[in-house]
This record gives sequence, C-alpha cells and structure tokens, in this order.
Amino acid sequence: MLFSALYRLFAPRRALLFLLTLLLLGTSLAGLTRLEVREDIESMLPDDTSQVADDFRRLQQAPFARKVLISLHGSQITSTATLLTAADGLAAALSPEYFSRAVTGPAMLENNRLPDWLESSLPQLLGANDLQRIDDGLTPARVQQQLETGYRQMLSPEGWLLKGVIRRDPLELRNLGLEKLRFVNPISKTRLQDGHFLSADGHSALIIADSSVAITDSGGGARMLEQFQQAADGVLPKGVEARLVSGHAYTVANAEAIQRDLFVVLTASTLGLAALFLLFLRSWRALFVFLVPVSVVGLAAVAVSWCYPVVSGVTLGFGAVLLGIAVDFGLHVYFVLRQSEGEPEAALGRVSRPVLFGALTTLAGFAVLLTSSLPGQRQLAVFAMTGIAAALLLALIVLPHLVVSDWRPAPRRLYQSLTVKRRRKPGLLLLLWLVIMVGCSWKVAEVPVNGELRSLSLMPTELLAAEQELQQTWGNLRSMAMVFAEGGDLQEALGANDMLFELLRRELPDVTVISLAPLLPSAANQASNLQRWQAFWQQRGESTRQLLRQAGESRGFSEAAFAPFFAGLQRQPEPVTVETLRQLGLGDLLDVLLLENGAGVQLVTLVPDTPEVTALFSADAALPPGIHLVSQARFGREVGSAIRADFLRFITLAGGAVLLMVALLLRRPAQILLALLPVVTGLVVMLGTMGWLGMEFNLFNIVATILVIGLGVDYGIFMVCRGEPGEDRATRQAVLVAGLTTLVGFGALAFAEHPALYSIGTTVLLGIGGAVPTALLVVPALQRERS
Repeated sequence: MLFSALYRLFAPRRALLFLLTLLLLGTSLAGLTRLEVREDIESMLPDDTSQVADDFRRLQQAPFARKVLISLHGSQITSTATLLTAADGLAAALSPEYFSRAVTGPAMLENNRLPDWLESSLPQLLGANDLQRIDDGLTPARVQQQLETGYRQMLSPEGWLLKGVIRRDPLELRNLGLEKLRFVNPISKTRLQDGHFLSADGHSALIIADSSVAITDSGGGARMLEQFQQAADGVLPKGVEARLVSGHAYTVANAEAIQRDLFVVLTASTLGLAALFLLFLRSWRALFVFLVPVSVVGLAAVAVSWCYPVVSGVTLGFGAVLLGIAVDFGLHVYFVLRQSEGEPEAALGRVSRPVLFGALTTLAGFAVLLTSSLPGQRQLAVFAMTGIAAALLLALIVLPHLVVSDWRPAPRRLYQSLTVKRRRKPGLLLLLWLVIMVGCSWKVAEVPVNGELRSLSLMPTELLAAEQELQQTWGNLRSMAMVFAEGGDLQEALGANDMLFELLRRELPDVTVISLAPLLPSAANQASNLQRWQAFWQQRGESTRQLLRQAGESRGFSEAAFAPFFAGLQRQPEPVTVETLRQLGLGDLLDVLLLENGAGVQLVTLVPDTPEVTALFSADAALPPGIHLVSQARFGREVGSAIRADFLRFITLAGGAVLLMVALLLRRPAQILLALLPVVTGLVVMLGTMGWLGMEFNLFNIVATILVIGLGVDYGIFMVCRGEPGEDRATRQAVLVAGLTTLVGFGALAFAEHPALYSIGTTVLLGIGGAVPTALLVVPALQRERS
C-alpha cells in the first residue's frame, strides 16, 4: 500500500518530514495576511446570467438603497422652526469624508425657473390625453369660470404680480404642467416647508445624503456611523433625535455579528474538543490528532484567497465546522494504530483504504458546490475540499509518526465503556429506527423554502424598527418595485420609458408611479406632442379666441388682453433634454432614475410592489421591448425556486458521486446499501425534523445537506469496512468520537448570532445526530441479522 510505503520511507527521516510540514503550515499562516474578508450577503447570491442574478444586479441599483436617509423626530412641544434648524445643522455637521452631499429639501425649489419652464414646454410635454382634457374644458361655462377666478385674483393684494400670468395663461394650462411634478416625487408622505422635507404631522424632518463609503465596506461604514452619531450628539437640541437608515448600518451589524460569532464559535468548538479529549483519549499523543484540523483551516483559507480576491466572512466561519470534520480521519488512524497489535505500517495499510475512500466521497460531495452559481458556495467548496484533502494527507502521512513511537495497546478508556455491546435480539432497535424514519419521512416534503434576502443576513431589531418608522413617516421609500426601461442609447431608453409609462397609466391608473417620462419624453415623443399641439390649436385657436373675448367682456378684459397667450401658442419651444432638467434643479432625481453604463442606458420607474403590478409584468405578458420588472417580493420567490432547483441538482450530483465511490470501494450491493444507510437516515431526520418544527430551508441549508452526505457516508464506510475484532473495536470508538467532534463543531455554530452560521449549525446537528447513531447501532444490527 502507498501509505505503508510512505511510512517506511519517512520512519528514519521523521525530522525532515516534520520540518517540511512546519514550513508548509508556516507559509499558510503567512498567506493569511493577504486575506481580504467581506461580511455581506452578496457572495451568497448568483453571479451568473440567470434571471435571479440579473434581478439582483438590478436590485442593487434601487434609488434609495444607495442613499443614506436620516429622519429627525421632534417632541410634541418642539416647534417646526426648531426642527428645520436642527436638520440644517446636522446636515452641515456631517463630515464630507463620509457624506459627500446632504440635502434637507428638493433642489428644484431653489430654482425659480421651473414653473416658467413647465409653462413654456407644454407643447412637448402634453400628450393626446392632455389635449383631450383641454378640449373638454373649452366650453363657455368653463372659460367664464376660469376668467372669474383670474379676475378675483387680480383684485387681491398680490394681484399686480398675477396680471402677467393671467394674460399668458387665462385657461390655467400651467396646471397640466404642474401635475407632471407629482410623478417625480418619491417621498409620498412629505410636505414642503421653507424648502425642507417635513412630515405630514409636522414632527419629523428628513435629510437625504450620499456617501462615498461603499455599502459593502464594513470598516468605512462603522466609521461613517460613528461620525454621524458624534455630529448628532453635538448639534441636535434637546427634544430632537435622529435615526439613520442605510445599507451601511446592516453591513456593519452583520460584520460585527460575524466577528463575535467567529470568536464564540472557535472558542466553543476548541473547548468542546478539549473536553472530548479529556473524556475519551487522555493521551498526550492524541493532541496531535486535534492539531490536524487547526492546521488545515489556515491552508484552506489561503487556498480560497488564491482563487477569490475577496472572501466571504461566512466562509471563514465555516472553519469551525472543519474543526469537527477534518479531525475524523486522524481519529480513525489514531485509534487503529494505538490499538493494533501488529506492525504500524500494516495497520496503517488496512485503515488507509476506508479513510481514503471516506475522504474521496466527502470531497465528491463538496465538489458539487463548484457548479453553484453562488460565489459563496463555490468559496465554501474550495475551503472544504482543501481542508479535507490536507487533513487526509496529514492523517495518513504525518500523524502516524507522531502517535506510534510507543505503539503498544493503550489501556481501557471511557470510550471503550461506551462502545456498543453486541445484542442478540436487535429487533427492538430496528423497530425504533424504522418508527423514526417513518415519522420523519412524513414531514420531509413539508419543509418551507425561504428565498427572502433578509433571511440570509442579520436584521437587528433596532434597525428594523428604524426602517419601519421611516416607512410610516415618509412612505415606502426603500422597498418599491422597480421597472427598468433599457436601450442601447438614451433615446432608445427614453422611447421604452414612454411606452412603459403609457402602459402603467392605462392598465393601472390608480397606482402611484414615479417616472421621468412625464418630464423627459423621448425626442420622437416630443416631436409627436408638438405636432399634435400645433394641429390642435390650428383647429381650435379661433374658437378659443371667441370664447375668451365673450367671457372677458363681462369683466372688462380688452380684446388684446390675451394676446400673449395666443403668441405663446405659436412659439417654437426648446427641446427638453437631460441637461435642461439638471439646470432646473432636478439633477438628484436624474442620478437615481437615469442610469448609464457601458452596455447602454436604463431608466427606472418606481411602482408599489403589489400582486397587481407583478401580474402586469408576468412572463407571458406582451410587454414593450427593453422592459424588466424587479420586485423584491418576486425576487424572493425566484430565489426560493432556485433553491429548490439547486437542492435537487446538488442532491442528485452528490448522491451519484457518493454512490459511485462507495460502489468502487465495496462492490457488493448489500454492503453498499449498509454504507449508505447513515447518510439516508441523516437526510431524512434532518428534513423531517425541520418539517415538524417548521424550520425554513434556505441557501445555507444546501451546504448543510452536502455536509450530511459527506460525513454520513464516511461513517457508513468505516463501519462496513471494520475488520478483525481489535480493529472493529477501534473503528467503533473512532466513529463515536468522530461523530461527537462533528457535533461539537456544529454545536458551536448553534451559538452563532448570524443567521447563516446558525442555519448551517442547527441543520447539520439534526442530520449528523441521525447519521451517527445509525452507523453505530443500526448498521451493526443489520449486519448481525444477515450473518
């Protein structure tokens, strides 16, 4: 056997072997310095060309998802003036290092040209429906009413200011232009006072800020939040408090939770392994067994950093799991060598075969994750495969030289008293196992699948409360559905946006729509509007002149009073462009609703995330080209469907790979079935218990399932391949202790605060909790029944 020959080769050269091993481990520790860790959920979402990946990329462009929203709340006795002054003071106190821009009100109000521009641009902005409304209003009664209103306004103290307005627009057509502004107001529950965002009840003010800190930058986000708190503490008066809502806050919360979890999990798993050592091993040479997983974690982390420039914090948290997995191979080698009565190389040759195939089946299970569309799962695959491969080599090449220099049989230990005794009548045990399997199988199909993004990240209660308060005060700013109108250039995208707006107004007239289409039609649409406008007034101009003259005579309006109005109808307006809107103070709106990249131009329309909207943009709907809906609710369903599909695919591939490896090792059908029994039991118990307890299945449970498959089949192989009586006892003891170490590793994850780590830990506890007793009790019982 290869490993027996390697043992003989290095037996007289142990110093060289140990030196090479230390150099390898030292190099891996040095490589950890170049490791860049990111604690966000992006790595657990698709990065391929699927619909889910495409929708996620678009979700990242949500307008307010990239903004920092600061809501100031005053007490019942705080005056509005005090609240608005506090908002200005806090906006000024925010450091430009973290907040590149902060506004307390719409910039358009600072530009007095907007009303006049709307009036002069009506020919390009008003469509066929608007002209129909004008036509419906050209009646003697309606025109008389409008002139009466204008006459009363002229008699007011400010009437001298309105005289020119009434002469230019006696029919109040400007109101049609002002109506267009409601489609560019994403803050539905706001009123404007003194150029500030003020809540409907007058007790809250809003600051909208841009940040130069990337949402995924946990360190920069923490410093940004600290600077905000310092600014708020320094400038806000008594009775006024400020709450910040942004993606940065969630990133920082998740980063801090993962950092705490890493400490708690690694500490708990280390202490748990130490307790197992004291209970079951009690030999100082067994310490080398536990150095195997500690060593491979560094190697695995370096391997991931070579493959990926940025490593997910969840991947590193998985190192605690490897502490429970990678020790299994060393334990089997340790027990067989310590209790073997023959030469060490002979015992090593016998144990190396099941250990090698057990490792290969586990590697095959994890290799399936390399086909995943999720970068985080691919990172986990590289991490686990590297750690398992390194643990296998250390266990079969280096460890034997550390544990067998005095290879005489060890005295009876506590683990030997826990070894299962042979039973003459295993029927009761098998009946109990069958009852558990039937009971769990009943609920396997009822496990709910959760594809919501928020279930994959830590959502602190205080942040959820702040976001809910923001929504109640200012409206649904951060969770509206987005409809993208895309084109190869600006005009193509604007054309698609025009068709989208018409579709929404026609099919869902009562739905709130936030869109640039009413203020920025495509050049083709502007030309069509202008042509209709000119044709309309050519047809109705003279009759309108007669209506105004007849209605104006009763109030003393001269025949030439409305000459400016008719002159304006003939004026050729300037085209509406992006630059025009920026000059009018609408740059902030353009920045969030008009997106340009190397692939083309996108215009974003915001609509409520309701089933009616989703149905309008269903897959079988006849939509204009270049239109794509991105709904957070629909995205959750898409992720759920992807999870189901990935789970079935991974189970099929991993099951096929494991079956092939077991068949190559055992060859006999009965032994193959016995070896697979622990993994089948583990999966049924895991899924069945989740169904009974109402636990949800998410992306991280896929990883847990692969773990149960890899470890469960290892235990089955070891129990089926146990040989002579001495090695039979050693194998039972190794499986028992290996199972306990795995449960300790996963048990440590159950203490994690972060949902990802907690989900993996609790789920695999169930699976391994079913696989280990099956390997130790059921497999031997069935073997006795066959014998």
